[in-house]
Amino acid sequence: MEDVFQNPAPNKAIAPNGSTRNIRESDVRRVWVAAGGRCTFCNRYLLSDDYTGESVFTGQLAHIVGWDTADGSPRGSDDLPVEHRNEAENLLLICYDQHRVIDNKNLWEAYDVERLRAFKRKHEHKIKQLTALVDQDLTTVVRLVGHIHGSAVQLASSAISAALLENGQFPGYALVGVNEYEIDLRSLPGEERSEAGYWAAAILTMQDRLRLLREFVAKESINDLSVFALARIPLLITLGALLDDTVPTTVYPKHRGGAESWGWPGDGHSVEFAWKTIEEGSSDSTEVTVIFSVSGSIEHNRLPSDITEGSRIVEIRPLSTGPSFDLVTSETTVDNFSRTWRCLLGEIETHENVTKINLVPAVPTTIAIAIGRFINRSVHPPMRVYDRLRHDSDYAFTLEVPQ
Repeated sequence: MEDVFQNPAPNKAIAPNGSTRNIRESDVRRVWVAAGGRCTFCNRYLLSDDYTGESVFTGQLAHIVGWDTADGSPRGSDDLPVEHRNEAENLLLICYDQHRVIDNKNLWEAYDVERLRAFKRKHEHKIKQLTALVDQDLTTVVRLVGHIHGSAVQLASSAISAALLENGQFPGYALVGVNEYEIDLRSLPGEERSEAGYWAAAILTMQDRLRLLREFVAKESINDLSVFALARIPLLITLGALLDDTVPTTVYPKHRGGAESWGWPGDGHSVEFAWKTIEEGSSDSTEVTVIFSVSGSIEHNRLPSDITEGSRIVEIRPLSTGPSFDLVTSETTVDNFSRTWRCLLGEIETHENVTKINLVPAVPTTIAIAIGRFINRSVHPPMRVYDRLRHDSDYAFTLEVPQ
């Protein structure tokens, strides 16, 4: 009986005592197809054995409401009519291990009828979404990971896949190299001390990896990009500047909090931005310093004198509200910022004597990349990015956006 319990035929449902019951062929097919041949709980593939690779059915049909009303029937006291308990709506495709869990009498309350039905709905919905995807839904993932003020960051493929699936896409990893990540800066020394060598090495690494991206774009083998990035703000601006601007690109924000999840919240709001000149500078000045006060306010007394004395200083900040960490919650807000930034760049272009633009950003990831996306290296003067090592330190030069 134990062998039957562990590996029953695909058209049999099994009870905790090992007894089986035949299920109509039409219901069996509906359950197996809707579940994609995978366990409703752990997603294990159930059409072959993981260890031996043998082509055997390892899945089991389990009842949500037990097939009879006897005391030993899991959740059998539910009011679902007995004649409907062997139908597809009341059956889960599940692996042996998870079946033992949900039918353990001590866990009937934990895995009650409503919870099991919710598991079934969620799993079958996910399978239906995945199997509906077509080649046009493929997006090439660009991941950038680095240290942030001495702390290493992680960026799991599973979190990326979940975010893309929510957006009706599935991931392609055309740029994956020797290691898992497309652009991995975590092995570069010197980030914690903001050393010049770190920034230079990071730029070279990014250029090298994105050169391959441009080759794929030129061959028309990439037509959509999805960007997931966790690194220092100057590097995110550089990433934006290096990305090919001929390909539709979506930048995903990371949710705040402990769990790794990505994407825009459904209740995000729209924020408008404006720029204004706060210091006119001297008439012969050749520099413009742009302050981006989005996720926080820039403390002017922490700016180095070489970018403030005599320079024209311009600030971009939100309208009708103050800067904050939670300000940017929608793509519309990023678009609004981008429009203001483009407008400011257009105004700066009218000043022929400007030979250098200093950027001082207090911005989230999505805005940092947007800053870089609108830097036209053939039109604009060199852009020098400033950042601070700690929240209580002064701003210092980090890198010049590569030409």
